[in-house]
Amino acid sequence: MASSVQPLCAHGHFALRRLHSLCGIFPIGVFLINHMLTNSTALLGSVVGEHFTHHVALIHSLPWLLAIEVIFIFIPLAFHGIYGLIIALEGRANYASYPYMDNWRYALQRITAYITIVFVVVHLLHFRLAHWLGGPSYADAVHTGQTFAITQDGFLNMLLPTWVWMVIYVIGLSAAVFHFCNGIVTFCITWGIAVSVNARKRLSLLAGALGLLLLAWGLLSLYAFGTFQRPADNAAPDHHTVAVRTVD
Repeated sequence: MASSVQPLCAHGHFALRRLHSLCGIFPIGVFLINHMLTNSTALLGSVVGEHFTHHVALIHSLPWLLAIEVIFIFIPLAFHGIYGLIIALEGRANYASYPYMDNWRYALQRITAYITIVFVVVHLLHFRLAHWLGGPSYADAVHTGQTFAITQDGFLNMLLPTWVWMVIYVIGLSAAVFHFCNGIVTFCITWGIAVSVNARKRLSLLAGALGLLLLAWGLLSLYAFGTFQRPADNAAPDHHTVAVRTVD
């Protein structure tokens, strides 16, 4: 009996690893790209926040949005995070003994996993689930067209000084982007898409370029949320006007 149970467990573990690898690309990776792109639109438009507010309104106009979020975002995120922790705790990095690039990437993939999990929880409580902690309701802001305002207020006026939020988000974004883009390379190797050394090198360059693009989107959106003045803050708003704020 034991001999038959062990291969079954091994087969189940193999299937879960493949599913873990797959959902890191789709739907989580696709969502990450769309989320970063939407946030980057905070930089666009003659009126501060108009494009960001428009894009968020389009997303919230989708039918069955809650079901889509639960099935394609929250459940995959929970599975990928929890099972990823199990894999990370089972693994043993040997970058100290064998300081090759792949070993360092293996270690960084797990380090950034821990950071990203914490960051995702903080990000959800900071905005999407802020009403759980007595904060503003993001759903209400969507209905009133105030999504840019409530997002900006989350950085400027919620619990922590602005510079602390910016540091948290720069670290979290960097970790999430590296984890995703390095995960693309791992995914392609695992699924036999990139087998040769040259294929892996080309894939690493493409993944690195995507990572730089996503990080640029994220940093620019942080700049917009942290500095741009809204029309309500200025009688003659200018998209390129930078607010002078005192940070505690």
